[in-house]
Formats: sequence, structure tokens, C-alpha cells
Amino acid sequence: MKKIIITAAMAVAIMSSQAARAQGEAEKNAEALTVGVGGTFGKPKILNHMENLAIPQVTINYKLTTTERVTTKEKSSGQIAGAKITAYLETTDGALTTADFQEVSDYFYSYFQKALKAGGIDTIAWSRIIAEDFYKEADEKKADEDQAKKGGQVWVANNANNGNTIYGGKIGFTFGKGTRAVKFAKALDAPTGYFYLTVDFADVTVGLDIKSGEHTGWYTITRTTSFKYDAYVKPNMKITTNELGMSMIENGKGVVETLTLSEELESNASYSTAVNEDQSRMKNNPFRFAKEMKPVVIETTRAQYKAAAKKALEKYADAFVAKVKIMKKD
Repeated sequence: MKKIIITAAMAVAIMSSQAARAQGEAEKNAEALTVGVGGTFGKPKILNHMENLAIPQVTINYKLTTTERVTTKEKSSGQIAGAKITAYLETTDGALTTADFQEVSDYFYSYFQKALKAGGIDTIAWSRIIAEDFYKEADEKKADEDQAKKGGQVWVANNANNGNTIYGGKIGFTFGKGTRAVKFAKALDAPTGYFYLTVDFADVTVGLDIKSGEHTGWYTITRTTSFKYDAYVKPNMKITTNELGMSMIENGKGVVETLTLSEELESNASYSTAVNEDQSRMKNNPFRFAKEMKPVVIETTRAQYKAAAKKALEKYADAFVAKVKIMKKD
């Protein structure tokens, strides 16, 4: 009996320690959530008094390709040079499907609801949200579930619960839609949250250093320019600033607060099975001054990708709840 009691006590101690670490990480991540008020960074009025929250929209941007670029100009010579590197995500057991992304998005919505409730913030049922005319009459385009490309980035956008895109992510509601959005929040008797998140799969950096010099001989002056390139790619599932839009919360009085990330939220989840350079993916470079580093392919399986993506999204939900708690204390 004594051995069982000791074992149980140790289990409780371990669980308490793990909970404390998780809470500490959530509070640290909460520092990366920046709250904007009316286009500025004044004193919030929604998050620091939040008792409940309705979430009509969660749009998640899943990156499949990540490209980083750098351009440098050497002061003395005026020499310009650039470099770029691209990381590709590849699932070795078949391409990720719409159903895969939907699974992750829906998981996040469910986890977010539970985290809010555990943090003392009540939530509004999805069935009640979609019953409102404002939701049904959404006139924004639905998230594009096909691959989208921009500046060397490739992603798939997906809405949780296969929901409508009510808020486009760039600016708040305007004109008649703004009035209806306020009535929507009043009807739900809760602030409404519209979230735009990006799930990225790697840390990608590229560096470039230019040095010029000259050597004077008896009859000639020899000028030289050297270039030093370096690049770094590491598998790292994380939540980053969204390229499609920013998250927004609005209450029944028309007060709007935006949420952006000042730092990435890392999952710390190991998910890749292999990392390899793949020169065959290099493309013709139209700019002679720019050097393309060898592309890197990060391999994984669909199941491992989804597990790591879910873990990264959990970090955002936990950070949001921690942010609200901290703001209520201030």
C-alpha cells in the first residue's frame, strides 16, 4: 500500500509540474500576441473584460512552400547582390488532401472552445452562430482550398467547420455590413472573433555579405568584390503572421480590436522523417545579381504533419486564453 501511495503522489507531482510548465509557456507566448485598438495600440476594452466569445470564423493558411530572400548593396562599390532559398514540404505517403486540412482546422476550433471554457471564458455554440442571418448572408469569398502562390510562398487556405468567410481579413466591416456585424454580436450576446492564422513548417533564413577592396600596384589598381552566402533550413511547425489577413474581435457596441503576432509560436514537435537538398527544383533566375541556393525538401507523413500542426495551433489557443487572463489582471 505504501508503494502505491508513493507512486500516486509522484504521478500527481509530475502532472502538476507539467501543468505549471505548460502554463508558463502559454504566458510567454501570450507576450507575442499584440492587441491593436482602432488601428492604434491604445487601451483595449474587449479582451480585458472578456467573459464570453463567439467564433464565427477561423481561417487557417497552411504553407506548403516557404521562400526567403535577401538583397544587399555594398556601400563603397555600389555592388548589389541577392540570394534566396526555398523549402518544400513533401508528404511521402501521398499529398495532403482537403480532408486533412479540414481535420486540423476543425480540431483547432474544438480545442480553442475547450481552452476558452477551461480559462473561464464561455463560448457560443456553432449551431447558434450559423443560425443568424448575418452568417448565412456572408458575401466574402470562401477560403480558397486550392493552392495559392505569392512571392515564392505556396499555401492552402481552409475554414474551420467548412464555414463561411464573413470577414476578409484586411479591414474591418464597413457601411451597412458594419452595422449588421454589430447587430450580429448583440444577437449572440458576445464579442465575435474572426481569426486568421498561418501554419508554417520550417525555419528558413538566408544571409549575404559583400566585401570590396582594391590593391594598388606599380601601374594598375586591382579592385575585387567577394560574396559570402549562407542559408539555414530547419523543420519547425509553428504559427506565424498570416499573409491573408489579421485576426479581429468586435463587440455589440462596434468596438474593434485586432490581434497580430510579434513573434512566432513554435510547436516544438518533431515531425520530419528526412531533410534533403534537391537541385532539380531550382528554377531559372531572371535576375543575374541574385543567387538561388539549393532548395531543401522536408519530408514527413500526413499523420505526422497533422499531429504537429495541431500542436502548433494549440499553442495559439493557450496563448490567447493566457493573454485574456493577464489583461484582466492589469
